[in-house]
Amino acid sequence: MTEMTEMSMFDAVLSQGRPFGDSSYVHEQMRSAHLHRLKKVADGLPAAGRLLDALAGADRHREYRALGDPVVRCVIQQSLARATAGCEVVLPLALCEEVLDATARHLDAGTADGPSEAGAPRAHRLDPAAGPAWFWDPLRPDDAFGQAFRLLVAREFTDQLCPPEPSDVAVLRKAAELLREILPETSRSALHHTHVIGISPGVGAWARKSSTSQFRMAGIVFLNRRLLTNPWWVAEHLLHESLHQKLYDFRHAHSLLVRDVESDHGLPEEVRKVKSLWNSPGLTGTNQWDPHRTVAAFHVYVHLSLFCTLAEQHAPALESAYGPVDAPHPMTPGRKAFERAHYLGEQLRATTWPELGLAGRGLTDWLSSVLQALDPTPPPPGATLHLLLHRYLREAEKARKALPDPALERRLATLAEVEAASAQAVLVATGAPQDAAEVAAALAKHAAPERGAAFPQLRHFIADTLTRRAPDGKTLNSLAPHAPRHPDDMVRDMVEASSHALATMPEIT
Repeated sequence: MTEMTEMSMFDAVLSQGRPFGDSSYVHEQMRSAHLHRLKKVADGLPAAGRLLDALAGADRHREYRALGDPVVRCVIQQSLARATAGCEVVLPLALCEEVLDATARHLDAGTADGPSEAGAPRAHRLDPAAGPAWFWDPLRPDDAFGQAFRLLVAREFTDQLCPPEPSDVAVLRKAAELLREILPETSRSALHHTHVIGISPGVGAWARKSSTSQFRMAGIVFLNRRLLTNPWWVAEHLLHESLHQKLYDFRHAHSLLVRDVESDHGLPEEVRKVKSLWNSPGLTGTNQWDPHRTVAAFHVYVHLSLFCTLAEQHAPALESAYGPVDAPHPMTPGRKAFERAHYLGEQLRATTWPELGLAGRGLTDWLSSVLQALDPTPPPPGATLHLLLHRYLREAEKARKALPDPALERRLATLAEVEAASAQAVLVATGAPQDAAEVAAALAKHAAPERGAAFPQLRHFIADTLTRRAPDGKTLNSLAPHAPRHPDDMVRDMVEASSHALATMPEIT
């Protein structure tokens, strides 16, 4: 049995493992949760009762399309929050009632489409074989569903979506086809949790969002039009966001987090957070993830480890149909997906375990077992060097794109000197004075005024030197087991300080 065939077997594991991978189970639990919520608000909201009656007369497919509609789901959630906790919500009560009544009429009419889709005269489907997803068109009539959707998007993102162009639809259909080629069962399972695709213009509030989704707007994924070029990249992000939708559905009906349970467990007000070391923190620590986001990322990266690795293996046979795997926007390398997954699994146990509910711990254990079986060469426990240097090089690329700029070059020249000194200290601590001297020589090759322009190259030299010095490319700690400070911690201090310095430079975005 070939390695590719062995890995492909995990397609069934991730899509059928019960309860965490089995979509039929997750959908059934979601159905029960939504019906329960409608019953809780029906006494004070007659429209909820009318919708319950209509759902009782519908077959399972029409019921699934209605309860999966993102607008209907948000209305149910906000109606429950208003009725049970007196929370301030985005959607006005009258609009919620209008959506619920319109959904009931839609079901009574026997239409197979979801209620929001039925009101869109130009609705385009992604791929009927892959799932129910259709493309939101902001030019659709401004009925109750359109009004509610716009209010919800405005709350989360400020700016609105744009109409899908034929090219957007074409590349996403190509991506769905590619997912079917590489990971048919897992992608079908994930895509059945995505009901709507929104195309963002990639400017304004959307500029830095390649793709995104929100727990408070479950059922819809958002993709940046400017990046819808490479079917491989699009397939990865379509799968990524659809996996989030699957987890959102699971969380709505399970105790993913202790905070999801309606009782006081004595948790501190401030939640425990995990640093995604490969991401830049900016000035506000945006790479610090709360428990939900950490679980969601772990869930995605275990799946992407399989998908991206198989995609790399299949690429030679598929590039004639789908183009180069690495251009113009490359996929996440399979090895990096594995490394991030291992780190997040470790951090969930070391940092956020007290915040995870029974289902959250079970999901973490299941995903960890799959990851262990998938990856024969995991990083050493606690290794962080490779993740930090990934960020280090990504930031070097951002700096390169901002050059030339005289003011920026002066600041980068100073930072290059600080980083070179830090790297030399790490290398000396690990018994490599010759490597430390080579870093000093690499810096000295550039006169002080030129060091800023050479900043990206100097970073690459430092990263390559540290990686070569590490026996496995993942950690330096074994080279100085009795040092007063672990070498990996010294590298972390260097990268964190440099990230903060770069974040203060307005030329670098």
